[in-house]
Amino acid sequence: MFDWFPLDSSPIFDYNGIVKYRTTRVEGRNLRMETAAIAFLKQNNISYSTMEYPENGPIAAKDVAAYFHFGDETDRLFKTLVTSDRKGGYYVFCLPAEKKLDLKRAASLVGVKNLQMVEPDIFQSLTGYTHGGCSPFGMKTQLPTIVERSALNWETIYLSGGKIGLLLEVSPNALLHTLGATFESIAKA
Repeated sequence: MFDWFPLDSSPIFDYNGIVKYRTTRVEGRNLRMETAAIAFLKQNNISYSTMEYPENGPIAAKDVAAYFHFGDETDRLFKTLVTSDRKGGYYVFCLPAEKKLDLKRAASLVGVKNLQMVEPDIFQSLTGYTHGGCSPFGMKTQLPTIVERSALNWETIYLSGGKIGLLLEVSPNALLHTLGATFESIAKA
């Protein structure tokens, strides 16, 4: 599924406005799409594919899912949230984009009393990414990462590729093997 030919800038899949590019974990390079997340996956020899949507296009999860015609598989689209315990501890949580993070459960899992979302002025300097384009891969500072257990229900999931308009399709195990992520129930019921 992922062992494709070296990447060039031509799309291999263009269906109703969807552009999907061939990528490879070892060969090829597309400077237009190279992000810290992609560089991280290449460095760690992790298979992935990329999908693009217009940078000024849909940002809401339901719009992105509709753009790519995910249909009943919208829970494959994951968001990356960065939290703080107000004492200098930072944590990453990946969960289906349509779900809300259970902050009490998340705090319990990382062994702190409370968590809050990281302030925008700290967010970019901590992660290297802008709000709406944050990937768990290739952050400036590697942080403890917890992924919603439902990710294991899928062979692959979609995460931000490190910029608005770019998705990465990867195996959930890539999070385990490269980031030491754990899988827990973190979404509100």
